[in-house]
Amino acid sequence: MSFTHRIPISQGSRLSVAVGDTVRPDQELALRRSAIDPQVVPIAGPLRRRPEAAAGLLLRAPGSFVEAEEPIAQASDGRQVLSPVAGLFLAYNRADGNAIISPLGPEEPILAHISGRVSAIDPGAILIEVQGAALDGVGGTGEAVHGELVVSVHDPGDELRAAAIDAASTGKIVVGGSRASAETLTRARAMGVAGIVLGGVLDKELRDFESIQRRRRDVGGLVGSFGLLLVEGFGKVGLDAGLFAWFERHAGHMASLFGEQHRLYVYDAAPPPSRHGLPSRGDRVVAHRRPFHGRSGELVGYVDGMHMTASGIAARLALVRFEDGRTTAVPLANLEATSEGSSGA
Repeated sequence: MSFTHRIPISQGSRLSVAVGDTVRPDQELALRRSAIDPQVVPIAGPLRRRPEAAAGLLLRAPGSFVEAEEPIAQASDGRQVLSPVAGLFLAYNRADGNAIISPLGPEEPILAHISGRVSAIDPGAILIEVQGAALDGVGGTGEAVHGELVVSVHDPGDELRAAAIDAASTGKIVVGGSRASAETLTRARAMGVAGIVLGGVLDKELRDFESIQRRRRDVGGLVGSFGLLLVEGFGKVGLDAGLFAWFERHAGHMASLFGEQHRLYVYDAAPPPSRHGLPSRGDRVVAHRRPFHGRSGELVGYVDGMHMTASGIAARLALVRFEDGRTTAVPLANLEATSEGSSGA
C-alpha cells in the first residue's frame, strides 16, 4: 500500500529535491532559516495615516521576505517606510499601525526521516509517497525518527523495563508493551534509542520523563532525536494481541516514527490489523475502556436486555473470552472489532 506523508517547509526554504526524486530517511530535503529577534517597525506614524488606512499602503504582504532598506509601505505623497533589516515580514497590526519583521537565522537542514518518492511540492510542504504500512496511535511526543523495528517484550501486556534497553537498542525503534517508566524512557534516550512504541504510558511517568529532558536541555545535553508513540491509550494499557503479533512479524523492518503526528510507517510491511465498530459474535475484539482497556479476545455472545454498568448507565453487554481464558461481560459500546490486515510483505 502507499501513503502520502506531508513534510512542512517554511517560507524561503531552499529545496534540495524535485518531484519524482527518491528520498532516504537521512536525506536533506531543504535548507530553512528560522525567524529570530522580531523587530517592531512603525508604519502608520511615518506615513501620517491612521493604522487601518496605512494597511492599504503596504507594498509587501505578511509572510513575504524583504531586503534591508527595501520599501515596505508608501503613501501617495511619496513618504516611504524602509525595512531596517533583511528578514521575514511577519505581520501588520491594524490596531497600532506597526509591522513586525524578523531577521532569519542560519540555515538548518530539513531531513526526510522517511523513505519514498517526492510526489508533489507546494509552497508549504513537500509531499512524499511512502510504500508500506501506516499505523496511527492515540498520542505521541518527540521528534521525527527512523530506525529498525525491534520488539523488546515477550507479551503484549508486559511492561518495557530499563533492563531491556542495551547497546543493541541504539538507533532502533523499540516496541514495548503496557507501559514504560520514566527511568526506562530516560535510559532509552541516553542509550541512543531512536524511538519507542507502547500500548500506553502513565501520565506521571511521562511528565517525569519530560521534566528530566527539560533539565538536560538546560545544561546543554540531549544529543540526538527521540520519539514516542502511544497506540492504545493513556495509562497502563497493553497492546492488542493481534497488533503485537503484527509487530513481531515485522521485527527487523525499517520504520519511521513521527511522535507529534501520532504515526508510524513500517516499510515493506503488510497492513496492521484494522478496527471497526459494532462487533458480531465470533469477531475478534479489543476493549477500549477500563478495566479491560487494551485487552483483546473473542466475542462469544450477548447478554439479553439492558444492564446497569459500573458507571451507573444501562447498556447492552457482550460476553468476551479474553486471551487469558477469562470470559466476562463488557459493555458493547466499549468494544471494537479487529481484523487482520491484507496479506503483504
